[in-house]
Amino acid sequence: MRFDAEIFDQVESLFKVTKFNDHQLHCVINFEGKINKDIMKKSIVLMLEVVPILGSSYVTYKGRPYWEKVDASRYKDVIIFTDNEVEFNSFITSKTNKFTAPQMKACVLTSRKDSLSIIMNHMICDAAGFKEYLYMLSDLYSKLIRNSNYSPDYIINGDRSLKRINKQFTLKDKVKALVLQNKESNKNSSYKFPMSEEKETNPFILTHKIPKDRYLLIKEYYKKHNVTLNDVVLAAYYRVLYNMLDLDSKSELNIPIMVDMRRNLKDKKFDALYNLSSTAITHIDHNINDNFYDTVVKVNKDMNLKKSKAIGLNGVVKLLVTFGIFNYKLSSYLVEKNLKNPLICMTNIGILDSQRLIFEGTEIDQAFMSGSIKYKPHFQLALSSFKDSITFSVNLYGSSKDKENIENFFTLLDKELPQ
Repeated sequence: MRFDAEIFDQVESLFKVTKFNDHQLHCVINFEGKINKDIMKKSIVLMLEVVPILGSSYVTYKGRPYWEKVDASRYKDVIIFTDNEVEFNSFITSKTNKFTAPQMKACVLTSRKDSLSIIMNHMICDAAGFKEYLYMLSDLYSKLIRNSNYSPDYIINGDRSLKRINKQFTLKDKVKALVLQNKESNKNSSYKFPMSEEKETNPFILTHKIPKDRYLLIKEYYKKHNVTLNDVVLAAYYRVLYNMLDLDSKSELNIPIMVDMRRNLKDKKFDALYNLSSTAITHIDHNINDNFYDTVVKVNKDMNLKKSKAIGLNGVVKLLVTFGIFNYKLSSYLVEKNLKNPLICMTNIGILDSQRLIFEGTEIDQAFMSGSIKYKPHFQLALSSFKDSITFSVNLYGSSKDKENIENFFTLLDKELPQ
């Protein structure tokens, strides 16, 4: 069984080539008690058949690359179990191998309260798709808990191409996006997050949690001012960077954000794992005398303007045009040479729905998702939420000094947020 390697699959692969990130997605789930190890293993393995592209390897032999389903007997290290926390933490920052199946892997830390880490190749799907995978996994696990002989009678193998989003817009919409949004995708500012110059680096994921009581105060703030959580966090992010980078009112700092283009789909039924995230570049006029509310208003105004003009469409159209006109080899070359990987960016992964992420028999205490691990000098703030708490994360191949800088960043970000 073969599957086309879609445009965004190839773009994600290029992010590693251009030393932007390692194109892996991460999730960590902490349970209140023990899970059933045998059922978890069975669920993970079955999911590779339910979603066959996960059980595939990436093939680049001549011409356009593709995914090819691999026999289950060839799967390597689909899931491992350990009682060693150091080993578990090391797994969290490990990588899948696109050339060998599967395109995800899992590790369970066995203790009085078990933990589960899952890593997904970003070439297969974006964070929104990863969430759907997690919901399906937990549902399958729960069904197997109730009936260990249960066998799924469905396959998730729908269209993974950009045609999904392309057909949602008219030619006029796409031309307007190319012309009017040209400065809102694939643009970079020269400002860099402070990082050490040490050449010896290791991958790490640092997190900062906003507990429920604090989140509810933040929620009260953004509801009161008719803005979004994203507006509030992005405003805080801007303000921290203004201070850390010592920027004046003439600065041209911009922060690219990820945009889930599923927002434009009329039929949002989940039938495939795919990438459908684009980029929009935010920018606000900086005034050193602005208070937090002033910054929030500016961010909200900028975001509302972008949302009214098919936010994120520009990047999608550019890719469709490039790969539509030129052959794969030339298209990939052009994209690689013209990619302007952002030095500073943000992604709001959104809510992990506690009503859908349920592993029967074991309550979840906490869960978070984070994106790919960045290579210096690139820096990304990510956030996801679960049960009315927020987890901020920064993933980097860095040093102990970089960890110190990021912990300081989290402290400053926390102080900026409503309390």
